[in-house]
Amino acid sequence: MTKAHDKAHEASKEHPARRPRAEIDRNFLLGDVFIKTGAACGVALLLIAAYTPFTLQGAIESRMYDYLAVVGGFAALGVLSYLLGRHLRHEATHWDFD
Repeated sequence: MTKAHDKAHEASKEHPARRPRAEIDRNFLLGDVFIKTGAACGVALLLIAAYTPFTLQGAIESRMYDYLAVVGGFAALGVLSYLLGRHLRHEATHWDFD
């Protein structure tokens, strides 16, 4: 690469690009949806834990792997959805500073 190309590339890093309004709205909306999905999974886990008459340790000792799979699936879905939503909400800005 040439030095002129490198200088042009450095200048573009100094001036961030403006994101389109449609992308901002989409990131904000989807971020909000994923955050609420993560919160709903957390509430579902609490309700499942409150409804079952045994503890997680009792389920492990009784080898109830289907129950553990459901609880683990809801936990993983909730955490991943929440983190994805936070990332999208962070990306819902007018300027791209990356």
